[in-house]
Amino acid sequence: MAKHMKLWVLGALILVVGGTALASNMGFKLVPNFNASLQNFTLSLPINNNYTNAQSLFNDLSASCPGALSGTGGKVERIVPSSGGKSRQIWSQSGGTNFAITKTEGYIVQTATGTTCTAAVVVGSHDPALAYNFTTPLVNYLTSIPYHTTAQNARDLFLSIGDNGVGAKVERIVPSSGGKSRQIWSASGGTNFPVTIGEAYIVQVSAPRTWNPAHY
Repeated sequence: MAKHMKLWVLGALILVVGGTALASNMGFKLVPNFNASLQNFTLSLPINNNYTNAQSLFNDLSASCPGALSGTGGKVERIVPSSGGKSRQIWSQSGGTNFAITKTEGYIVQTATGTTCTAAVVVGSHDPALAYNFTTPLVNYLTSIPYHTTAQNARDLFLSIGDNGVGAKVERIVPSSGGKSRQIWSASGGTNFPVTIGEAYIVQVSAPRTWNPAHY
């Protein structure tokens, strides 16, 4: 059950420190670690969460980390399912596209110049009955991964999705300027990056597919 962070099981409670997640039969609590400014960090949200739109997510993170998102460069961002993930929607202190928070989607968070955010708390619960739908081949879906996933690495994720076709892949946006640093795993191999609780990953399929991620 190790996932690059310490894990304790205390009755119905699972405590993960490092990235940081708490889980119980009532739900989950994550403390994201946005520890560098002006870098793209991905964020997985539980299926059931308290957010309705980009502004609500932005405001919640801002309330926990004053100044971290409101300054220059701070934002939350959606990768619209698109070829290469080139279509984006952004919300910042000055406004933008107040996109809807959609179940199973992950998002990008970037803190402002000279700031970090390590005190925010994301809460919610999983819905095992909800299937993930990848309806369009060869587009990037930034996907939230359950906090209690059984996947240890990129290969585990890829195999559980079950698409070995041309163009199918899982991809990590490494925290970096503009999210330009990437790690990719496909049927032909690549970088078998570790799955880190709280990170979201790009999924690209070769044909329409549904997925029910395995979890503890």
